[in-house]
Amino acid sequence: MSPARTPPAHRRRTPEGGGAAIIEWFVQPHDYEWMTEFQNSHPSGKIIRVIVALSLINISGMSAMSLFAEGGPAGPFGTTLTLLLCASNLVIAALWLLRPFPGRLGVIAFTVYADIGVAAALAVLDLRNALLGCVVFAVIGAFATFFVSPRWVVAHLIFAASVVSTFAFLLYLRGDMDTITLLVQTDVVLIGIMSVPVTSHIFLTTLSADARSSALDPLTGLLNRRGLDAAISELWPQGRLEGQCAAVIVVDIDKFKAVNDLHGHDEGDKVIRRVADRLFGHLSRYGVLGRTGGEEYLAVVITSRLHIDALIHGIRRALHDSNDAVPVTVSVGAAILYAESPLWTTDSDTVSTATRAADSTMYQAKAAGGNRVVTTLI
Repeated sequence: MSPARTPPAHRRRTPEGGGAAIIEWFVQPHDYEWMTEFQNSHPSGKIIRVIVALSLINISGMSAMSLFAEGGPAGPFGTTLTLLLCASNLVIAALWLLRPFPGRLGVIAFTVYADIGVAAALAVLDLRNALLGCVVFAVIGAFATFFVSPRWVVAHLIFAASVVSTFAFLLYLRGDMDTITLLVQTDVVLIGIMSVPVTSHIFLTTLSADARSSALDPLTGLLNRRGLDAAISELWPQGRLEGQCAAVIVVDIDKFKAVNDLHGHDEGDKVIRRVADRLFGHLSRYGVLGRTGGEEYLAVVITSRLHIDALIHGIRRALHDSNDAVPVTVSVGAAILYAESPLWTTDSDTVSTATRAADSTMYQAKAAGGNRVVTTLI
């Protein structure tokens, strides 16, 4: 089960100035895993796969027709290369239709294949047709805008611009086209293939980051209450559908006010982040995790009946380390639902009921002196 969290750590500050913003955009990581999961779970993913496949089929058709056009591929080599590219396009189109949306390696490999394939197909055309045909790089740029990292977008644009410049230079050397017309056509093609991808990628990346950060706690990078509500609504039914069991877990740092009073708020923030990181490492494989208050965390996990107790009772050991600069203990409360729990079949808000029960058991653990786990079946 995929972790529902952006790694917190230590988020870079938003840089000031246009140049710094572009550098920030260029070096930031691209969440291929999230993109792939979204495309494979959302109806739009199927539509996009169909569009990509149809684009490949269309390009294959146009390439085949170019064999009979004036200025098209000439000679055995040009004809053979064009037919090979047509055949490979059709195979890849079939994969887009029949297979799930690809992950990181798949989308990068497709972008590289598309760039090299288009350049090869254009290289066997008459130079005038090849220069105008470079507008196909705009289609690849649109794909790259949505599905690959900024570095790969820039690599695509450099490659495409190099191909356009090479064709334009060869046309200039051939001398059968006046220089002004050649410059205008080259400029139009370059604008068409280069202007949209970078501006669109920067906009989409910023928009996506803002949308996702609105669901995250800025101190720890865990989900906040808003993010938890959305994540739980997707996760919760799996506890019943997979025949496993679900648990809502509330974790509260013991005597946290004393940490702030004795060591200062900066050290208190370090404690909150350290507990978040360890809790994430312990639970994230099994569900979702968020920070719901100053020193309080909430997790919803789905796992087997044999494993659930060990997972919950292992939290204290996972979070406490006597060698920490400020060692802390936690109080843990958990509400467990087996697959046959009657709550699954009631009309009540099961998640809210389980959360209240987990919160209550956490307070029981705290009232008993802290540094303990209390669970309940509901």
